[in-house]
Amino acid sequence: MGITFLCSCSGLRTPELPPPNILWITAEDIGPFLGCYGDPNAITPNLDRLASEGVIYQNAFANAPVCAPARSTIITGMYPPGLGTQHMRSTNEVPDFVRLYPGYLRDAGYYCTNNRKKDYNLIEKTEEWDESSGTAHYKNRAPGQPFFAIFNFTVCHESCIHQTMEKLIHDPAAMDIPPYHPDVPEVRHDWAQHYDKITMMDTLVGNVLTELEASGLADSTIVFFYGDHGGIIGRSKRFMYVTGLRVPMIVRVPEAYKHLAPGGAGSETKQMVSFI
Repeated sequence: MGITFLCSCSGLRTPELPPPNILWITAEDIGPFLGCYGDPNAITPNLDRLASEGVIYQNAFANAPVCAPARSTIITGMYPPGLGTQHMRSTNEVPDFVRLYPGYLRDAGYYCTNNRKKDYNLIEKTEEWDESSGTAHYKNRAPGQPFFAIFNFTVCHESCIHQTMEKLIHDPAAMDIPPYHPDVPEVRHDWAQHYDKITMMDTLVGNVLTELEASGLADSTIVFFYGDHGGIIGRSKRFMYVTGLRVPMIVRVPEAYKHLAPGGAGSETKQMVSFI
C-alpha cells in the first residue's frame, strides 16, 4: 500500500523538487467509521477535512485482522506466514535479507521517528529508527532534513470499551446496530462508547495536523491516515471478515507533489489496496 510509495520518495530529490516529508498517522482498531466514509454515527471533523483535501481509499484492507501480525506486514512488506508472525506476540528474528522500510528511508536521508507504539511482532532492528519513543518528533531532525514521522493513537483501541463510560457524546439509542449483533442496551452502549473514542482520536489527529501547519511544513508533507485493522465489536477484530480487515485510508498530497497523488482533492478511489 504505502510502503512502495514511501520507498519511491527516495528518488524524488532534484534541484527543483526536494523529497517530500511524510507524516504517517495510525489509529487502532477502527474500520471506516468516519464521517467522510458516510458513517452517520461518526463525529470526525478533522479527518473529514483531511479527506476533503486528499483522496479516500474505499477498499483498503489489512492483511490480518489483529494488530501485531498486521503491523509485521506493514514494517516488512511481507505476509505474516512468510515471516512466522501470523500469531500474536511472536519473537521471530527477521532474516538478514529483510529490511524494515524505515531503513530504506534513512538511507535516502530521511529522519525517521516513531511515536510511540510499534508492536511489529518480530525482533526488531533498532538501527531502523532515529527516534522511537513517546517523545519522538520530526522537530528534532537536522535543519532542512526531510522526515518520516509516525504518530500512533491508541485511544480507540479495543480496551476502550472494557470500562464503561457513564457520560457519552453519542446516543446509544441512535446507533445503527449491524444485523449480526444483538440489539440490546449493552451492545448499543458499546457502539456509542467506541464512537466516542473515535471522536477523541479525531481530536488528536487534528492536533497533529494543526502542529504541522503551524510549523510551515504542510505544503511539503504528504499525510497518510489509516487504521491498523478493522473494528472491535464482535465479528470484526480477529475475524477474517470484511469487518475485521477493511480499514480507512486517506492520503493528502500537497500541490508541489500532486503528480504523485492517486486523485484530486476530495476524490475517492475504489482501487483495492492492502498493506503489501
